[in-house]
Amino acid sequence: MTVYRRPDPIPLRHSAVASPGGLNTVKHEPDDLNRLVAREIFQAIASGHFPVGSILPNEHQLSADLGVSRTALREAIKGLASKGLVETRRKRGTLVLERSRWDMLNPEVIAWSRKLGSARVSEELWVAIANTQPAVAAEAASRRHAGRVAEVVRSLAAAGTPEAKRTGLAALLLEVANASGNRFLTSFTAACVGSLLTDDAAFLDRLVTTIDLAALARLAPLLTAGNGEAAAELLRRALVRETISA
Repeated sequence: MTVYRRPDPIPLRHSAVASPGGLNTVKHEPDDLNRLVAREIFQAIASGHFPVGSILPNEHQLSADLGVSRTALREAIKGLASKGLVETRRKRGTLVLERSRWDMLNPEVIAWSRKLGSARVSEELWVAIANTQPAVAAEAASRRHAGRVAEVVRSLAAAGTPEAKRTGLAALLLEVANASGNRFLTSFTAACVGSLLTDDAAFLDRLVTTIDLAALARLAPLLTAGNGEAAAELLRRALVRETISA
């Protein structure tokens, strides 16, 4: 197992605050600093500076590289461990875990990935949504439950601004998930949609223009009728951006 040593310090990007004397000082609340340190370590891991399977430098070395206290570093490591990026092993150090164990639906992990310039984050999130929503609709139909789907579809069809349209699309996806009664699918949908709304509104704006909103008016009746196959097919064709005939 490799113990990685960076040849140069990791640049920790603090927020500078002007002091009365004209000098810039670093000012952070403890939680903010912990998240900032965690983000820097994440970026070092994701970019390959700390490769998967390697052991992070010891506390003394890494805290010195980052210019922070060991306490702040420990809290940051705990946060990364909770997200599946690292695992601290007694007498061996902190191991960088395989990417398959990372919690990619964690809002911070998604946001950090975007900051690294990963252009495919939004597309990958949408593919995940598009591939699960038909199954979500089928499950909602098995309960013969449409929730507020009809109301949300009407609001989406009447939306006149890009913001209203993207918000309406997000609301529709979440309402279908809620109608399924599956808490895990609802949480999954909320994480994906929430990230797109917060971090890439332009992606949703482009997406809404490709969806046949009029055809979606058939969704709620299909759900309440228990026609899961038809509901799933309608959503599948809509979300992969194919034309749905009215």
